Amino acid sequence: MNRKLTIILFFTAFLLCLDGEANAQSKTDDEVIETLKKYDAAWNKKDSAAVGKILADNYIYFTSNGGTTSRQATLDFLVSPKYVIKSAERSEIKTFRSAKTVIVSSRWKGNLTYNSEEINDDQRCSVVFSKDGKLWKILSEHCTQIVSK
Repeated sequence: MNRKLTIILFFTAFLLCLDGEANAQSKTDDEVIETLKKYDAAWNKKDSAAVGKILADNYIYFTSNGGTTSRQATLDFLVSPKYVIKSAERSEIKTFRSAKTVIVSSRWKGNLTYNSEEINDDQRCSVVFSKDGKLWKILSEHCTQIVSK
């Protein structure tokens, strides 16, 4: 009888640990997605101070043509009067996690102008989040244009 009780208690504790881990993962996903929403809202308002608080100090953007853009260059681009956001939305959000890193896959659609040239983006993006103390920061981004077949 003691052996059966021990086995039952062990499996109960094991299942409770799994449930606690699932809850922690769900909380992490919620925190990261909330940070992404704040980032998008700040970006759409061209609020470089708010965007700057979300970008990691060593943030880098990987362009779809193979280039890179630094954190400062990204913030400078955001506030440029040449860059006008008409609309932007993110959908198809999925998270992938490993330790203190979360990658968010999404689809980003934007209607904007740069140097008075109209741009209609439909992109698949990956945004890498890293935990910095209690805050989630964006370490890097990469977006690739979705081409119609």
